[in-house]
Amino acid sequence: MPGPLKAGDRLAKDKSPRTKGAPAPKRPRKQRPGLARVAGGVLARGVYRLALLGIVAGVVIGGGVFLYFSNGLPSVAKLRHYEPPLETRIYADNFRLIAALGTQHRIYVPYNRIPQLVSRAFISAEDRNFWTEPGIDPLAIVRAGFVDMTRLGSHERPLGASTITMQVVKNMLLDNRIDFARKVKEAILALRVNRAMSKKRILTLYLNEIYLGQNAWGVAAAAEAYFDKPLSKLTIAEAATLGGLPKAPTNYNPFLHPKRALNRRNWVIGRMRDDGVITSAEAQTAIASPLLPKAAAGTRPVPGAGYFINAVEAQLVQMFGQKTTMEGGLIVRTSLDPRLQATAMDAMRNRLEAYDHEFGFYHGPVTRLTVADLSNNWAAALAKQTTPAGLRRRWRLGVVVSETPALAHIGWIQGDNAAATRTGTITLAALQWGRPLVNGHPGPLLRSVGQMLKPGDVIMIDPHKPAKGGTVSLEQIPVVEGSMLSMNPETGRVSIMVGGWSNRMSPYNRATQAHRQPGSSIKPFDYLTAMQAGIQPDATILDAPFTQRLADGQLYRPGNYEMSFLGPVPVFYAIEQSLNLATLHLVRRVGLANVAANFEKFRIVHHMPLIYPAAIGALDTTLWRMVRGYAALDEYGRQVEPSLIDSVTAPDGHILYQAPDQSCANCMDGSASQLPVLNRPGAQLADPNSVYQVIMMMRNVVEHGTGVPAVVGLNRPIAGKTGTTNNFNDAWFLGFVPQMVTGCWIGYDTPRDLGPNQTGGNVCGPAWNQFMKVALKGQPVIDFPTPPGMTLARVSFDSQTVTEAFKPGQVPGSQSNLGLVADNPLGLGGSLANSGGQTVQHDFNPASDGNPGSPNPATQGQGNPPPAPASVDKSLGGLY
Repeated sequence: MPGPLKAGDRLAKDKSPRTKGAPAPKRPRKQRPGLARVAGGVLARGVYRLALLGIVAGVVIGGGVFLYFSNGLPSVAKLRHYEPPLETRIYADNFRLIAALGTQHRIYVPYNRIPQLVSRAFISAEDRNFWTEPGIDPLAIVRAGFVDMTRLGSHERPLGASTITMQVVKNMLLDNRIDFARKVKEAILALRVNRAMSKKRILTLYLNEIYLGQNAWGVAAAAEAYFDKPLSKLTIAEAATLGGLPKAPTNYNPFLHPKRALNRRNWVIGRMRDDGVITSAEAQTAIASPLLPKAAAGTRPVPGAGYFINAVEAQLVQMFGQKTTMEGGLIVRTSLDPRLQATAMDAMRNRLEAYDHEFGFYHGPVTRLTVADLSNNWAAALAKQTTPAGLRRRWRLGVVVSETPALAHIGWIQGDNAAATRTGTITLAALQWGRPLVNGHPGPLLRSVGQMLKPGDVIMIDPHKPAKGGTVSLEQIPVVEGSMLSMNPETGRVSIMVGGWSNRMSPYNRATQAHRQPGSSIKPFDYLTAMQAGIQPDATILDAPFTQRLADGQLYRPGNYEMSFLGPVPVFYAIEQSLNLATLHLVRRVGLANVAANFEKFRIVHHMPLIYPAAIGALDTTLWRMVRGYAALDEYGRQVEPSLIDSVTAPDGHILYQAPDQSCANCMDGSASQLPVLNRPGAQLADPNSVYQVIMMMRNVVEHGTGVPAVVGLNRPIAGKTGTTNNFNDAWFLGFVPQMVTGCWIGYDTPRDLGPNQTGGNVCGPAWNQFMKVALKGQPVIDFPTPPGMTLARVSFDSQTVTEAFKPGQVPGSQSNLGLVADNPLGLGGSLANSGGQTVQHDFNPASDGNPGSPNPATQGQGNPPPAPASVDKSLGGLY
């Protein structure tokens, strides 16, 4: 056996035979590595170690940054149920959009209703890797980082690397600051959002939330704003135009910068082609198409509807709160009739304009052009003038180019085109209406045009209304104001609301907010009280002096409008001619407290003071309340609740509100052959028989009495009543047919005299008439139905014969006794009942001045009309 191995021996010896004595082969010498190899190895190991340390440090630092910036970040959970702010849209009764409430114009569209062409246009332009990335694009972030480092100190905007997910985070969870900390937070939240939500949900939020210029938030609103069409109708070129907007909505706005917008659009089309969204042929066709933006038509304004819209907005805020009203995307159906609203606005403005030309004076020019502007290019200077609020559509701004003593030469332009000039003339005779007042009355006639108009004056003209030898008329916005309200008494739906000359000039709504004295328009409720007490329409009352000691010790001694007394008159004639004294005697007999009860039940006032002036209109109310009260008369005593809103629907389609009078009893389970049966809620405020008697007497008012000017040419049954307050401060007319009730008020905001003999019939009547002629055109002529058991009879007074209604048991002529009405009305066999059927305590005070021993004026002067009192007080109560 071989001996033990020694150091240097081979472990496995070569077993091949070797020649004995032959020398052993030489072992090759090891070459020592060169210096370069050694240095290279050291460097490689150093780089490896440094890289490893860098990675570890990067992980540590990155983790620290992540933890640092993650602290306090908003939760992404709210995005799962996020509902973007949506504007509330208000529609008229014909589904015409009349207003949109909110700060952001947005139309929310769910994912399944967004065309793929549109969504893929945005993805190609903004985030090509959207469907595969984890919410951030690392390569884009690195690229942006290197570019931004080269821009340090250049004040250039940092290069963007935001994905669609990051833009959702920025728009909905963070602010719009551009700094390093915000971008880190944005990336962290984008990763979280990508894990928490589906890509479809993220894309839906993005396309509905992003701002795209033109006050358009989201793609649906942008499609309207730029092309006036829904998303589903967009072409490739139009979709690409929208897809190019997020980068810079203003810079790429096709209205503002069409060349930039075209280049950006074509770039997006190229990206869509490269991404396979469209074919090369489609891309070529889209690029060749012109850029033709079309501004959205938007809401078409309804003349004068601003007051109605403001009232609807106030009601929505009251019902749902400010935030839901402005951001809840409510769909609001209203009762507004756009055609009738425009008619009512024209009728009121025509009447105020006519009144101003009769009793007003010229207020002066809107502004003046300089001598240089007038001589060089008056049309260009005129085109720069701002259109005054309240200017009627047919009016124009004109400039006095020159004038002679008898004629003013006027120039104006058509539309906004300064080249489209027109000229006309205004004569001296046509200016006389505007001469200055002297002591509140028109002063002496003008002798020269120059006394009123001078070259350079910018004035309002009506080029369509030649006046007294001229080709145009001088116009101005009147100071006097007016309001009008009309509704369907059966449903309570308000069809029109005029709150003044112009909502832009003054949002103060005189139909709902102006508290004014109604004057004699309140009297139907006095006479209703008498009918409830059993007094007949032909019963005799005295138009005789009336005096009453008031609670403050003042002696109330009113007079009639005519300053005369007629003596014994029938009840129907007293309301027909609006006789104050006869009405007060009647009120005293039926009881002031009973009259007050009716005023309050019909909601004319919340509380009527128990003073006689209040019974003939010396109390404050609104046109809204008066029309509501008259609607209850039109409905034979049934309480009517006016409504502006038919329904309110949430964005998801469920109904949040429906007007009570609009509910249907058999619409869900009724047969197709049945007519809908609408529920008519409302308490019975008075018995129909008594109300019908008042209606018949109110017909006499418009056929023979103070309301005649209101119904000229309206050949159908109409009931109404005028109202004129003391010193002619307020003019009213309210009237109704079975299917419509309309009220009108005209006066100054700060009460002052409208002028001599400016009664409700003369002032308001023409406006009411003009509106109702249009409103009733084509409507069936319907008479007021006679309640069962009542009879109609012809009765006469002073050569006048009219038809009146009598209750069962009443006999015409049975109360035509001079002394009968002066007695206690309970002796007539009737009693006044409230809505609950309980007898109301009568308030009888036959003493005229508070002294039981005083003679009763109702028994004086039965043979001849009594003489006028020495002193008549018209400062309290209605006038006519």
